[in-house]
Amino acid sequence: MEIFQRIGETAKGLSDKAREVTRRSGEFLEATRLKFELSRMEKELENNFLSLGELVYRRYKGEDGLDPEIERLCQSTRKVETDMLSLQEQIDRLQPKPLVCPQCKIELPVGGKFCSYCGTLVASEKTAGEDDKTNR
Repeated sequence: MEIFQRIGETAKGLSDKAREVTRRSGEFLEATRLKFELSRMEKELENNFLSLGELVYRRYKGEDGLDPEIERLCQSTRKVETDMLSLQEQIDRLQPKPLVCPQCKIELPVGGKFCSYCGTLVASEKTAGEDDKTNR
């Protein structure tokens, strides 16, 4: 009976690992999709800036009636910038940046709290923020 119990525990462990791999691959695909969208928005932003520059120069040379188009492009550019920030926040949630030791600037492994090189305690930004709240 003990062997069947071990087999069952092993199967459960494998099932849990498979679910974790599936979840992580889904997060990776979503982050990749968001990065592609961010890249597209960067091109749109670049095009807006080029168009704005041309319109401002044409206005400088004396051409009239360009203000509505300049205003439209400025509003469009502001929206693109806001959308890009939102996408970057989503990417950061899916793929958080690893902690870096403030002492020796070495990247810590995921879940690490102490630097493996110099032994310095490295607190995450979230932990530091939580500590500030508890000290109030």
